[in-house]
Amino acid sequence: MDEGKRYEPREPASLTVPRRDVTRKDYVEMVRPMAKGFENGPDRGTYGPRHALGALAVYALEGDPKLAEGMKKTLRHYGDWVKQCVEKEKGVFSMEGATLCSFYFRELRKRHAMSADDERWAKELLLTLREYQCAWRPGDGLWRGSQHRSQAQGINHALCAAFYPAEPDAAKWKAFADAVWRDWWDFRDVGINDTGYFHSSWGNILRAAELLGRKEVFTDRRAREMFDRLVAETPPDGAVIPYGASGGYNSAAGARILALELAAKYTRDGRYRWVAHRIFNHGQARGFSPTHHHLNAVNLEDIALTSLICDDSVKPVEPKAASCLLTRKEILRLTDKEAKAMFPEAGGIDCNMWMSQRVLPSKLAFRSGWAPGDLFMLAEIYPRHDPLNPTAIVGLQRHSAAFAEMTSEKFISRENAVAIADLSGAATYLGKKPFKGKPGLPTGWAGMEVTVPAFSDHALATHARVQVTKYMGFEATHEREFLFIKNRFVVLRDETTFDEGFRASVGPTWNTQHVVVGGASAPRVPSSSSRGTEPPPTGENWLNTWFDGHYFQAARLYDVPPGDLLVAYGPKAGAKFEVGAPVDAPAKSNLIATRYAVETDVTPGQRLQFVSVLLPHAPMRDASPLAKGIEVLRDEPGLAVVKVAAEGRVELALLNPAGTRVEVDTKGLGTLVTDARAAYLDAEGGKPKGATIIEAKSLRLGDVRIGRGWWRRTYERR
Repeated sequence: MDEGKRYEPREPASLTVPRRDVTRKDYVEMVRPMAKGFENGPDRGTYGPRHALGALAVYALEGDPKLAEGMKKTLRHYGDWVKQCVEKEKGVFSMEGATLCSFYFRELRKRHAMSADDERWAKELLLTLREYQCAWRPGDGLWRGSQHRSQAQGINHALCAAFYPAEPDAAKWKAFADAVWRDWWDFRDVGINDTGYFHSSWGNILRAAELLGRKEVFTDRRAREMFDRLVAETPPDGAVIPYGASGGYNSAAGARILALELAAKYTRDGRYRWVAHRIFNHGQARGFSPTHHHLNAVNLEDIALTSLICDDSVKPVEPKAASCLLTRKEILRLTDKEAKAMFPEAGGIDCNMWMSQRVLPSKLAFRSGWAPGDLFMLAEIYPRHDPLNPTAIVGLQRHSAAFAEMTSEKFISRENAVAIADLSGAATYLGKKPFKGKPGLPTGWAGMEVTVPAFSDHALATHARVQVTKYMGFEATHEREFLFIKNRFVVLRDETTFDEGFRASVGPTWNTQHVVVGGASAPRVPSSSSRGTEPPPTGENWLNTWFDGHYFQAARLYDVPPGDLLVAYGPKAGAKFEVGAPVDAPAKSNLIATRYAVETDVTPGQRLQFVSVLLPHAPMRDASPLAKGIEVLRDEPGLAVVKVAAEGRVELALLNPAGTRVEVDTKGLGTLVTDARAAYLDAEGGKPKGATIIEAKSLRLGDVRIGRGWWRRTYERR
């Protein structure tokens, strides 16, 4: 974006995604260009069933017989490719082939476009895919697990058993298919914590459920929690926030639209359609990863499938505007020996990953509302499977501007959370002392445990407290407390309790693309890409940040609407800003890692605390006036009090988990006296006008008593 235009005054609503009604025809129109040329049945080899989906969407709606014949030719070319693989390599790898072809056959049958020869050929193709679909390489056997490779094998067996029950071995096929299906159904989850491989696995499962009439996948109470997670993780503008292994920002849009429309079809729950339409509206306005051929194609292919299954009779209903604590089943990493012992007859367990019935905290979704421009934040709190980054903020958005994003990778990331480094080499790490080798959590490390001692959602604010033991591999317990002030700002209280002594570097990190760091101890920092002259640094404990685009590999996927995030820290003696490349990030992450850290000798039992304020705002050449309005009035282990003042409005935020009685001079509103565990006060003209008070007997601000009682209670005044 042009430097001058970035700072032009504008109505925030102009940055958000336009909302419009969505019907089956809208999905078809989105993919209609994909149908061009498929009347002639082009040879796309292994990609034929995918590339012709746009033609299938148009055909299913309009019934053009030329498209029917062209699609059948393309599928025949795909069948030739499958046959060649089997003849040459004794195996084939085409995880989506059987389910996609089955959708073509179903739609063609509806219009009586499958001849007897077509049916014979279709049967031969599906039986071949059942027999020769390999997990990793030809001849490696039949695999188990909830992931994409094993599920593809099981689903191929299920389709053949259901479509051709008279075949001599149909009962055996069904037995294997049922066993592999239970590998996810018994847990009602897929054992992958990301937005990439998860949808690759679940997408095939959902297609199979639709083809086989397994309505319970969508209506079972426990299974519906998977769809409810998608609803909760979606910001008001409809984008998909990535985490873990992914194709970057919004890369799973098509997969989520398909999943939610399927859920709406079978449950008649309009919430799922409403959220699916917000995701689709985002794509209508900004595309579906339009500059990356593969990501764009996969999104549009799922949208083509969506047009086949969506039910326009289900009325979209806006979901409840509530913050959520999300959970999922525990993911376990197995050794080769453990996997072999569990299923000795199998070729292996996909990715050596299994699940237990233990329910763990997964994400915190902080929501101001569903209106365009409402502030939204998504935090990672899952201690299993990669990226092993509990307490990290993976997404923060307002007015369609994104202020946080994780690097796209399979393994371990250290982003938007407190990072610890052992400077002396004397710390116990991963339970070992001395620790030899480069520090870093091994893939799938199961040492951390997460609990959420407090979570409550209210009209003005959401409060949550998360505790992590063995934090980041150290003998330390970390507590991150969140106070999410709806459509205003976020306060974080990070407290680390160390169980042993060593020389440490400790401090919160924040990844961004452009940053101006304040303070004499931290020089001006260049952005990740040229944007002209940076404004001069000001302040002592804050930085102003922004994103200009979302990237994956070398492609710039989306522009980010203009918006800034002020990150202010409670002043800490000896703390300095560190700026560099994100730890463990891919070379082309397009991110800058910032860290406000202290170097100190920690001792057993020591509690070290940081207080952070995240304040989204309109772009400013000089954010120092805004930063000066933020004061951390109290910052000591177990207590944080923050004051945010601007244009005659004063807001106070308190985090006090022990509920001890505190007296704080607010420097303008009088003394705050309370035993609340958390509180938010909004004042204008020196008088409180709104308050959220959590678990308090009393609260007084100056000469105004807001609440008093004999027992702790939570209440709000709006």
